[in-house]
Amino acid sequence: MPMLSMKDAYENAKALFDQGSYRAAVRASGVLYKQTPYHVPVVALYVASLLRFQRFEEGVRIATRSLRHISHKGHRIALIAQLCDGLTQSGKLDDAIALVKAEIEAQPEKLALASSYTHVLVMNNQHDLAVEYIDEIRSRGMEGLSVAAVFGRAVLRTDRRDEAIDWILKLIEENPNATGSELHHAYNSLGHLLDRAKRYDEAMDAFEKSNGFIEPVFANDRAIQQVDSMIETWTSKKFVGVESPKPFGPRPVFIVGMPRSGTTLAEQIIDAHPKGFGAGELGLISELFRDLGGSIQNPYSIGPDQYDAEKLANAARIYREETAAMANDASVEVIVDKAPMNFHYLGMIAIAFPDAKIIHCQRDPRDNCLSCFFQLLNAGHAYSFDLANCGLYYRNYRRIMAHYKQLLASEPINMPIFENVYEDMVGDQENQTRDLLDFIGLDFDPVCLDFHKTGRVAITLSNDQVRQPIYKSSTKRYERYAKHIGPLVDALGDVLDDMP
Repeated sequence: MPMLSMKDAYENAKALFDQGSYRAAVRASGVLYKQTPYHVPVVALYVASLLRFQRFEEGVRIATRSLRHISHKGHRIALIAQLCDGLTQSGKLDDAIALVKAEIEAQPEKLALASSYTHVLVMNNQHDLAVEYIDEIRSRGMEGLSVAAVFGRAVLRTDRRDEAIDWILKLIEENPNATGSELHHAYNSLGHLLDRAKRYDEAMDAFEKSNGFIEPVFANDRAIQQVDSMIETWTSKKFVGVESPKPFGPRPVFIVGMPRSGTTLAEQIIDAHPKGFGAGELGLISELFRDLGGSIQNPYSIGPDQYDAEKLANAARIYREETAAMANDASVEVIVDKAPMNFHYLGMIAIAFPDAKIIHCQRDPRDNCLSCFFQLLNAGHAYSFDLANCGLYYRNYRRIMAHYKQLLASEPINMPIFENVYEDMVGDQENQTRDLLDFIGLDFDPVCLDFHKTGRVAITLSNDQVRQPIYKSSTKRYERYAKHIGPLVDALGDVLDDMP
């Protein structure tokens, strides 16, 4: 096989990262880093891959070392953005803030640094400081869409909301050459501000404009074929005689479901428990699945009776060892992987981890899909930028979960799935929390009811929400947008037949 050029090798590593294959991206970008340790795009990709794979200390160390040798101001800004992410994700928010502040002293007029600085402040729940700094740079004539978008998030729950709306609209009008990315983020921030102001028609217009900058790619026919393939391939008969690797270490817990279905909330509740650890959204299961011979394009191309027993045992060992290293705490009894899309791989999970517990987070499909449409999900969720595609994707996901729920509960698997319904958690937090903890083998601890007080940073779009007690305003949200969601309702079809 011919060796890849440096450019092709970089593109390959970047593609792995974009697919969420972070373990493979670490390997690929690590090779490039050894060859060109001060080439900023390579360093940035390697650091980003390490961070997403939860190797925070290593990522921070490499970025810090590289910064000592990089004098180009633009390159420093790019790398500092990655380093800030690493420090933030490892809970070292004060260090991230100090890092950007120091660079701002050297480059005080760079809006990109101002955006990074205020973003970290908001992540650290220091909204007042973020607003104070933005007010200060605005007084010096520094304005930009990226900073205005952060300002919108910072004042979302304050009496300066209307000011943020007017400022973002003004900058959009004054910047006809703004990039699609800038406008995507600015309109999204505007949408949330208008939603909070109960100006729902205008909010929907802003969200639609935001998502209009992303091509809504979703091949529904192909998705239906994949689900048909799974139902045909994964049957209880094919599990007969299949041997699972022997469990060791903490029990793996997999939280699955649609994005925005309450997966972060469930993880935070378990992580608050003294014997629980939330590892975040890992891309490890999909990578191990691929290593076992499954196709990422068609996750159901091989069935349970086709796995190589030795490779399966090795994959399970790697997963347990790497997640245990992330927890780094001998008292931890359960480790949570809350990558929602692991619902594609529940059959493999059942074989590889016979002691696993699976939690399926559900939410009213109209609220769930609308929330996806309102958020800045990554390119791996291309369906989320179009309401009809959201509904079609949801239908396929429901078919997958319905099949796995029946399959895993049957002989010889006997792995029931816990249904964690968001509306039930909102309506009766304590009893639902007790049931959730009991299912994964943990005793009830009152601290789990105050998960929002732990100070843990959730590096997801739910970051702001998990810092607050459970609230009911996110239920039946779709009713405020009823006249706008016709394409979604039509696409969901009979999924809604059982809904009130």
